[in-house]
Amino acid sequence: MPRRAVILANPLARKGAGLTIATEVERLARDRGITARVVSGRDLADAQRLAREAVADDAVDALVAVGGDGSIRLALEAAAGSTTPVGIIPAGTGNDLARTLGIPIGDLEGSVGIIADGHARAIDLGRVRMESGEDVLFVTVAATGFDADVTVRATTMRWPRGKARYLVAALREVSKLQVRHFTVRVDGDTVVDGDVLFTAIGNTTSYGGGMLITPDADVHDGLLDVTIATKTPEVGKGTLLRLLPTVFKGTHVQHPLVRTARGATVAVESDPPAFVSVDGDIVGRLPATFDTIPGAAQVLMPRG
Repeated sequence: MPRRAVILANPLARKGAGLTIATEVERLARDRGITARVVSGRDLADAQRLAREAVADDAVDALVAVGGDGSIRLALEAAAGSTTPVGIIPAGTGNDLARTLGIPIGDLEGSVGIIADGHARAIDLGRVRMESGEDVLFVTVAATGFDADVTVRATTMRWPRGKARYLVAALREVSKLQVRHFTVRVDGDTVVDGDVLFTAIGNTTSYGGGMLITPDADVHDGLLDVTIATKTPEVGKGTLLRLLPTVFKGTHVQHPLVRTARGATVAVESDPPAFVSVDGDIVGRLPATFDTIPGAAQVLMPRG
C-alpha cells in the first residue's frame, strides 16, 4: 500500500469539478491509511510542473490522477521512466484507460481501494512524432481523418455528455464527409495507399467512452493496433452510418472495407493533411509517425 500520495486535479477538468472529486479522494485515501494531499495548478503547464515535482519527491509513493484520459496522460507523462506508480480516479468523459484496466467508473471508494491495494504493473505508452519534430505521448488511441474531425466537433458540444456526445458528433460529421488519400505503413510495409475515411492507432482497445476502435489492442504487448476504414467510389454515407454502431461492439473490423494491422511503428500521411488527436485532444496534423514506449509507466490496477 502506498503510504504517501499526491492527488493531481486538472484545473481545467469539468469546470472545476475535478478539484471537488480530488478532495473527496483525499478523504477516502486517509480513511485507508494513506497520507495524501491535493495539488492543482493554475493552468495546464503548472499542473504538469506539479506532477513532475511529485514524481521527483522521494517521499511520495504514488501520483494519483483525477480526471479523464487527458488528465491521466499528464500524470503518466510525468511518471514515465520512473518507479513512481500512477493511481487512476476516472472522472472524465471517456475514461477509456480505466475501462481497459478494469478500474471502476463512478465508484470513488472502489478506485481508491485499488490504489490502497498497491498492485502496480507497467503499461505501454504511445508516442506521436510530428513533422515539426514535436513528440506527444498518448495513453489510449491516436486518431486521424474522420475520427479526429469527430473529436474536434465533440469538444465544442455542450450536449450530450459521455460517449453519446461522440456518437452525435460522428453523425453530424457524416453529413460533410471528407475522403482523403492516405498512405499507411506499419513497420515499413505499406498497408494502405488510397482513399481512406479514417485511420486509428490504438494503445488500448477503445476511445470516446467505450468505442472499440482497435478491439484487440493490448497495453502490455509493446505494439500498436491499427484500424483503417478505406473508401471505394460506390461506398456512400449510408455505409458509414451502418458501420458506426458496430464500433461499440468492435465488429466493424470484420467489414470488408476495414483493414487492420499491428506493429511497433506506424507512419501515416494524407492528402489533404488530416488532424491528429490523442486521448481526445487535437495535437496537430499529418504526416506523423506513431510508435510505442514499452512498459513506460507503472499504474496501480486491480490484481488478477
